[in-house]
Amino acid sequence: MLGLRTAPKEDLQSSSAELVYGQPLRVPAPGSLPQSPRLSTASPTSQVPPGLRSAGYVFIRHDAHRGPLQPPYDGPFRVLEHGPKHLVVDIGGRPEHVSVDRVKLAHLDVTQPVDLAIPPRRGRPPGQPAPPAEVPLTSAAPSPPITPPVTVAPRPAQLEEVGTTPAFPPAPPPMVRSRFGRLVRPYRHADFVY
Repeated sequence: MLGLRTAPKEDLQSSSAELVYGQPLRVPAPGSLPQSPRLSTASPTSQVPPGLRSAGYVFIRHDAHRGPLQPPYDGPFRVLEHGPKHLVVDIGGRPEHVSVDRVKLAHLDVTQPVDLAIPPRRGRPPGQPAPPAEVPLTSAAPSPPITPPVTVAPRPAQLEEVGTTPAFPPAPPPMVRSRFGRLVRPYRHADFVY
């Protein structure tokens, strides 16, 4: 690209860069640039800080989404084992393998006891206790207790004479509550319009 901009045009008697900048560009000679090593032959080298190989406590980078005022590292956590590219760290009582690329050496005050971090809970939150049952509002005077009606089933001989089946009242639907404690009314067939 640079060669096209610095090449003089025959009809204009100047280059396009000279028309834009008012003077010709100064281009380095082809052999004066240092040669870069080929990317396929160079292997990337990993730099592990020397203090990390013997660290007792580390901070671990939290790679998930964080809010704007939340710190990028969690910790400190105690190191159980050191490896060439990983550490075994005690996180909440469990040993976990963590890459060296995610940890940072924790510089702690040796005169104070170490306050280890508690990792965040994983998975669903624990179940919450059910709210207290709703108490319906009643009038000032106590009402008498409601007793269900008593029905007597006819004897088989009477059924043959009449030719009908006994009529029992329908059972009330069971009281069902949602997760949040609200009463849930089951659907009835008459609720739907066909």
